[in-house]
Parts: sequence; structure tokens; C-alpha cells
Amino acid sequence: MGSVVPENIPVHRLRDMPVFGGLREEIVRLILEGSHFIERQPGEDFFTEGERGDSAFIVESGSAALYKRGESGEYHQIRSFMTGECFGAMALLGVYPRSGVVRALEPCRVVEIKADQLFTVYQKDPEQYTLIFMNMARDLSRRLRDTDDQLVVLMDNAIVPDGCE
Repeated sequence: MGSVVPENIPVHRLRDMPVFGGLREEIVRLILEGSHFIERQPGEDFFTEGERGDSAFIVESGSAALYKRGESGEYHQIRSFMTGECFGAMALLGVYPRSGVVRALEPCRVVEIKADQLFTVYQKDPEQYTLIFMNMARDLSRRLRDTDDQLVVLMDNAIVPDGCE
């Protein structure tokens, strides 16, 4: 028996999200076959740093945040993810463990997109598959630029001891 898109996953809403930008509706439906919602309450993790990852997540409602552990052992919030944003895509773009902890900030519902679902798209339509990864790469590029800007602000505000400039 073949998979069907669960009725509770709104295809029309997902098509408006950046990761699905420019994709045909039948491709979005193909990706969503076998997808499911994951719900977390505030403080609950979607994944932890160092885990093997084979999926990305798209926030359908609520919000979550990425945390990284510093040398002190303390966790620092790096960024937040709002409705329509994608997290976990680095695990699909490169074969690396999860780079941090993503935790719900409020009741949060996401759609999990597994790598094997994307491989199905590759087999059916390599051009649409490429577009998905271009969308993810654009999003990661935007985040990298944002991180660069934040780093410069921190560097500008850092206290530099006399004679070390």
C-alpha cells in the first residue's frame, strides 16, 4: 500500500515556505509522503548536538532555537526558528553530526523531511531535487551572513586590553 500525504499536513501552506519555493505541487506532495508532524513542548529537544542526522525540519507552528555548548559547558542560544523556517538541513547537505541542540521555545510543531524522501524526488525529477537543495543553501547562506554581522558586533563591543589592538 502506497503512502499518502497525511490530511493534517497543509500542502498549500508548505508551498509558501522558502525551502519549497518554486517546487511544483506534485513534488511537494511526493516529499510529504511519509512525513509526519513532531510536536514538542517548551524546553524539549528535537535533536541534540553530535547526533547523526538524516532529516530536516520545517516549523509549522510555534518556535524553536539552536543552542551550542561553550567551553564553560554553558549552552548559548545561537538563533531562533519561526514558522516557515527550516532547521537541521546541514545534516542533509553534508554528512556531519548535528551541530547543536534545537529546543522548542514554546509549543512547537514541525514537519520532518527525511533524506530518503528527498532521494525519491531525485529519482523522479533531478531538476526539482536540485531546486530543494538550492533553497536550503540560500537559507544557510543568509544565516551565515547574519552570523558574520553578529560576530562583527561582538568584536566591536569586545574589551581589548591596552596594547593589544
